[in-house]
Amino acid sequence: MLEFEYYELAVPPRYRIDLAGYMQTCDDNYWRLLKLVPALESGKPCYSGAVPASGSCWEFVASATGSRTGKKAFNKSNNKMIIRVRLLEIFRYTSTLEISISYGFPNWAPSPVMLVRMYHDAATAEPLSYQGHRQIPAKNHLPNADMYHQDEKRQINEFLAEWLGWCLKPDVVARTSDFQCVD
Repeated sequence: MLEFEYYELAVPPRYRIDLAGYMQTCDDNYWRLLKLVPALESGKPCYSGAVPASGSCWEFVASATGSRTGKKAFNKSNNKMIIRVRLLEIFRYTSTLEISISYGFPNWAPSPVMLVRMYHDAATAEPLSYQGHRQIPAKNHLPNADMYHQDEKRQINEFLAEWLGWCLKPDVVARTSDFQCVD
């Protein structure tokens, strides 16, 4: 007689949204954006007396060799990575930005592009879309048609935090100058 052994499959624990952690990252991203581009702060006039207009763009560039280490940071032909922050729309309480990276990406892997909404009254910034994908749910069931991870929205938010943190490094140079804002 044949004997069968039954194995129970381990069921992974249910994914739970860490709302406090997600919102903390959003809040930190807001302050990182203001540190990079002070003109984005709503309600403050700039030295020219104007608020930055839609279409304003700021660029942050890193060269192949870091000034501190001297080691090659990138090994592509142009030796530069550029992060662009473009203001799409600005209102009293919100601003919408397009943040993109350009750095010799091949045709089959387009350069990353993210839309970010800054909520000035709540002092928070949330990614709205990534690579054209909008309205990404905070929690996804697996498997799903869009092939999202369970925590896709959280990962995109943390990816934005990495981009902004990279722009704040001492080796990165702002190619376009920002408006000097006054109190």
